[in-house]
Amino acid sequence: MDGMEKLIGATIVSIVLFAFFALMAWKFWHGRWLRAIAGNNLVSDEEYDSPFQRALGRRMGVVMACCCVSMVLLLASTAATAFDGDLGAVISPALVGAAVLLIVVPCIWVVVWSNVQARRQRNEALDADPPKAEDAKLDRKAAVVLGVILGIYLFIVLVVVPLAIR
Repeated sequence: MDGMEKLIGATIVSIVLFAFFALMAWKFWHGRWLRAIAGNNLVSDEEYDSPFQRALGRRMGVVMACCCVSMVLLLASTAATAFDGDLGAVISPALVGAAVLLIVVPCIWVVVWSNVQARRQRNEALDADPPKAEDAKLDRKAAVVLGVILGIYLFIVLVVVPLAIR
């Protein structure tokens, strides 16, 4: 497959994905399709209409808009490779890196924001009902234990196994 065929295929895929991300950005921004957000499909109807859900939708709309820009950058990367030979070989990885950052950074931003909001809501609920504070302490301990187990597992998989294979 030569450069022009790759460019045509990338253009078609990019247009389709751009349209999909733009539609999702529009729907999320306007408070629709919020159940399509990971972990948000079991939200009660009362919570679905809450200000938190509206803010989450707006933030996910921003993430989807960033994904739209990423599709344009990826298409530009393919075009740079197809048309500019040596210069394209330099520009293309930079465009791909920028596209990846435009997806990863907003996703991290939404996760951090969501966790801060959830912690704030949990602390307000604990202040209103002190007996539940002991349950929250147990939940935190369980999270720490799971984090340690995950850390040990990742250490074994990423450090010990590669050293053992050598």
